Amino acid sequence: MAVTLSEYDLPDAFLFSEGTSGIIVWQPQETVIVLGQSNSVESSLCVEAVAAAALRVTKRPSGGETVILTPATVAFTVARQFPVPVHFRDFFRMVNSVVIDGLREMGVTGLGSKGISDITIGNRKILGSSMRKVGDKLVYHAVINIAEDPDLFSRYLLHPRREPDYRAGRSHHEFVTSLAGEGYSFVPDEIMEMLNRRLVGLMVSRPAIVQ
Repeated sequence: MAVTLSEYDLPDAFLFSEGTSGIIVWQPQETVIVLGQSNSVESSLCVEAVAAAALRVTKRPSGGETVILTPATVAFTVARQFPVPVHFRDFFRMVNSVVIDGLREMGVTGLGSKGISDITIGNRKILGSSMRKVGDKLVYHAVINIAEDPDLFSRYLLHPRREPDYRAGRSHHEFVTSLAGEGYSFVPDEIMEMLNRRLVGLMVSRPAIVQ
């Protein structure tokens, strides 16, 4: 049984077009595997398991490694045009700091930033993100794990070819955690409300400028 790629038509797809900007936060309604731009089915997936489960597989227009979206996660995208160049790392920092502040307000402790753009609790990842430049626009998008069992990622994903130093070779289920796994009983709507409320400010705040 083969695994084929479907068109990238997730809710944030329109934000990758030139001339569009904005914020979208959504809860996936099905389990979808999303390859990074440089990933392939053969290099990233446990093909037999994915095929047997008949999971949908698509490829996003941005970098980073393969992720799995499920109804127990929340995805969000921020697309903003900049009149002057901005480093990817600065926009990652802008968005992630807003998310971390929001989670802290909700009572989450032990939060940090590791790797290029991960948000962690302790030494385990709860949010991964990627970015793409489209003209004078940067498009950041991410998935935060609310309550998905990290064993799911080990079942369908191979170990990535590239990993941040802090991962230190750990398997998916050792490396990833969820808010529920850390003892926080949030429902997706609570996280979505926080993100929608806090991310709006990113459309007008002033980032650091490339020197």
